[in-house]
Amino acid sequence: MKLPKWPEKSRAALFVLLIFFCGIVAGALATNVWLNWGPDLRMARADTPRGQSRQQRTVEKFTRELSLNPDQAQKLNHILDETRAAFHAHQQELDVIRQEGRGRIREILTDDQKAKYEQLLTRMDSRRKRRQ
Repeated sequence: MKLPKWPEKSRAALFVLLIFFCGIVAGALATNVWLNWGPDLRMARADTPRGQSRQQRTVEKFTRELSLNPDQAQKLNHILDETRAAFHAHQQELDVIRQEGRGRIREILTDDQKAKYEQLLTRMDSRRKRRQ
């Protein structure tokens, strides 16, 4: 069974519609990229002085947006110090647990599997470092 041949005008209209649809998709994608990774985020980072810690930027942002008084800003700084120390302590505990688990996994693997496992761990660790 042979399909009928489309008239020239119909094919041209179809191509125009396909091109228009591709433009919509490309525009939506570009808008998404712009909103999530656009200049607002880069400018926000560029507005902060170099060498200023994340905590200092957080305190300044909270002070500005919440109209904190100096006493509140000082208490906020102290809370953030304690929170960062607690996170650091727990991160060390998690690292120990992670290494123990990895050791136990290595015990059940063959030599070939161990080599692949080490490569896998290297990729996972590099992704983890990029996120932090």
